[in-house]
Amino acid sequence: MVARTGAQVALLAFVITIAGGLLVGNSFQTVLSRSLTATVAALLIGQFVAWSSKLVLRDYLQRRKVQIDTAHAEAAAPAEAGADGRTAAKTG
Repeated sequence: MVARTGAQVALLAFVITIAGGLLVGNSFQTVLSRSLTATVAALLIGQFVAWSSKLVLRDYLQRRKVQIDTAHAEAAAPAEAGADGRTAAKTG
């Protein structure tokens, strides 16, 4: 996921830089050198953003799973207590 996201951001930066440079009327060498520089920079930035997003998402999903498992265990506990057919007598 991280490598793919970084590559997609880099290709997008490359295309935008090429189009922008050609529309302005810069020379081919200037457009190409700036596009390659933007590609490398966008690749590094894209991979960092994807990596940090992956960590945030994984942390959220782990916490959510624990919440769901806890809720399931709490809901199943009364059912397991009464599963033998007997009910607890109230004291009081």
